[in-house]
Amino acid sequence: MTEEDSPIIDFYPKHFELDKAGKKQDWEAVVKIPFIEEHRLLAAMATKEHLLTDEEKARNSFGVTLKFSYDPELDFEYPSSLEGIFPPIAHCSCLINTFDLPTLEGLEIFVGLCEGVKLGKDALAGFPSLKTIPHTAQLGFHGVNVFQMDSRNESMVLTLIDEFKGQNRIGEAKKQIGKRVFVGYPFLQEALVTAVSDELFRYVPGDNGQIIPIPHGPFELDAWKRKAEKLESQYSKRLAMVIDTVEVVMHVSMLKGLKRTDDGAMVKDYAVVPGTETDYAAQTIVYEVASEDQRFLESAAVDVTEEFPEESKGFYLGDFHYGRPLQVIDHKNGKMKINLLTENGKEPDFGRRIAVDYDYSNPYVPSYTIARMLGLNPLVLSKITSSFSVLVGEDRQNLGLNFKFEAKKLKVLGYSRKRGNGWEFSEKAITLLKEYKQKFPEFFAALNQNPQGDIYQDTDFYPKEIANQKMNEIKQWLKGIESKGLERVSLEAQQLDREAVQLIESAVDEWLAHKGEKRDVKIIRNVPRKALLKPSDAEYRCADQTFAIGDRVVYVQDSGKVPIGSRGTVIGLTLTTRVTLLDVVWDATFMSGTTLNERCSPFRGMTVPVSSVLNLSNRQVVAASKASATKQLEMKQAAGHVPAANITVAYAPPPLRGQYSSAAAGTLPPPPPPPVTRLLLNGRGGIVPGKSGRGGSTPVQVNGHCPRPVRGRGGISQTVVVQGHYQPQNQHPQPHHHVRGGIVGGFSRWGISRASTTPVIMQRPHNQNTAVPPPAPPPAAPEGRLLPKSYQNVPPPASLSRGSGGRGRGVGKGANRGFGGGRGGSRGGVSGG
Repeated sequence: MTEEDSPIIDFYPKHFELDKAGKKQDWEAVVKIPFIEEHRLLAAMATKEHLLTDEEKARNSFGVTLKFSYDPELDFEYPSSLEGIFPPIAHCSCLINTFDLPTLEGLEIFVGLCEGVKLGKDALAGFPSLKTIPHTAQLGFHGVNVFQMDSRNESMVLTLIDEFKGQNRIGEAKKQIGKRVFVGYPFLQEALVTAVSDELFRYVPGDNGQIIPIPHGPFELDAWKRKAEKLESQYSKRLAMVIDTVEVVMHVSMLKGLKRTDDGAMVKDYAVVPGTETDYAAQTIVYEVASEDQRFLESAAVDVTEEFPEESKGFYLGDFHYGRPLQVIDHKNGKMKINLLTENGKEPDFGRRIAVDYDYSNPYVPSYTIARMLGLNPLVLSKITSSFSVLVGEDRQNLGLNFKFEAKKLKVLGYSRKRGNGWEFSEKAITLLKEYKQKFPEFFAALNQNPQGDIYQDTDFYPKEIANQKMNEIKQWLKGIESKGLERVSLEAQQLDREAVQLIESAVDEWLAHKGEKRDVKIIRNVPRKALLKPSDAEYRCADQTFAIGDRVVYVQDSGKVPIGSRGTVIGLTLTTRVTLLDVVWDATFMSGTTLNERCSPFRGMTVPVSSVLNLSNRQVVAASKASATKQLEMKQAAGHVPAANITVAYAPPPLRGQYSSAAAGTLPPPPPPPVTRLLLNGRGGIVPGKSGRGGSTPVQVNGHCPRPVRGRGGISQTVVVQGHYQPQNQHPQPHHHVRGGIVGGFSRWGISRASTTPVIMQRPHNQNTAVPPPAPPPAAPEGRLLPKSYQNVPPPASLSRGSGGRGRGVGKGANRGFGGGRGGSRGGVSGG
């Protein structure tokens, strides 16, 4: 295949033609090489077969089927099948036997469904069926949307039969809060109902088991209507199902899987999964199924001797030696005695340090700064750093650097990243941009003159005589760039590039060589069940961990390609809708290891889910003893992170009414009896005796506090005393508080109220409109201490009882503007209460 004088060298040309046939990439093209002539190939091989060894001849022939079985009695070194490429297997426990494939002789093939098969609503979990909800079907022109186009032909349209139509649907839905249901009809998934809502209220569970209705705010009313219309439209246009008007929506948390409690029980774990729908129309909910999913059945805790029999192995979750391997040697009173394999000293946190240092020493520069630096139009820089097509004859050639892929949401590791709405590029990317511009200045100059162009041809950049040649030169230069191994990853992915990973590998190798192979076995008694991690339970106990670049991990799962107990360093995180994947460079090589796209040494990298490892840098599954937990609490209290034991927790405040400032609760003693109350507020026209029209001014004091003076549109208020004490005039005035109606905080748009004598209830924002239960009676105050006090029940001042008319600008016509009467009352002053 390679010798120049080979009789079949023409079968394997070094240079050949590519027929793209309208395709864009080289790998999509048809390779035009000669067909291999069988008789010539066999004749050439016959001259060399005598040079092959018996082993090589056997390798080139048909063999038998082999079966590989695990045998714990075996322990030998299996030699490498390709020395220098694959390492030998140090401790092989594999037994190899010949396996005879079964035949169908004497067997009768059964055609059709077997007896007892479960169909329809009785189908096994995971098999969708339309029959889980009663429905009717008919052919009709429904305009079902397929591939972004409405169908023009007839479709089979299903109409779901609502069993609760005409009944108290919201009442039935409220009964399901806190219960499990099945959503996503007809592709059912288990979920837990956390709340239900209709067009006016959202119903949530209270602390005492009651259902609390929370009224929708203006924003929520509109959002709920849009959500209901969207749910109805999705079933109609996408699935050709008529579900009728959506009147009730159920809000759910999806079933993630099982989790193991500290006492060993297996319970279901429900949570809001990012990227998964959580709102479903009530008429599409299935309450019960015939076949439960066997993978997610809850189970009670088994005896510790059964779960952790003697000589069973696992990992330690105690404060010290976290994540170290262990073996159970005895049981006593529900606790265990274990042998723990320990190490002297603590692992250095080199991973995080290297990641931070490398990120600091390799900054990224915003694209607009690079455009100014290189003298390019920002649009030109955007085109060049992505995919940029140019017509060369009838073919399209990509002359971009391919650093970013906006539509695919991809970036190139070590070269580009996206922050906010803008792209940033590394020094390596800037260097390539400079080199590109220096090698082909005419190309950039022509592109800079027409940055907003859509379709470019090669003659737009060079004369016709040399255009094709220059395009080929650019293409060849870009192929050299691609050979550098530019790795495309998701925009959300956090990953270190090759240089940083090499630094981590060197640090690990140096540390391993320094600490040596010495290990100590320590006996620990009275170990509780929660302090042991069983490898088969890793996916249940480790799935909720969080990780950062540089964290040290240990592989604790009893399955997968990584040897159990292996340690490594996280060099990448990739988020998916269901699980977070970790790119890990391991401390030692293993057979299934990879290079993680040329980022680490061979046989040293592997991508694993978070549920298969323990985070050693940020311990989150630690099972602390009572003494350790007490000590940690004391340390936190001494540092001021948690309240001391004698601090009494304040009770919940009452519902917010009136101004937001009235919600503040202090530790002051009860206020003295209120003095004579007078209210002189300055609205648009002012309400100060002797000073009418636009302008009066007076200090303000409310409820014993003297807030900053208030200025309405008509002037500065300087004196208002309401149930409190007068502030001395020689105190420095506070900055003015501008209020259009002349009132602190503003009761209404124009003043205190518009002819209303009832308390004003403020509407909270959308995400704060939560139900507040009635306040509990205040607990007894410890000796020498004061508890927070509610000032909600203080009666309003008597001066607010003076009635006024409707909207107006003064008393009658021409009187003091801003006080009472006129065309209905005060526009900018006091009105009623």
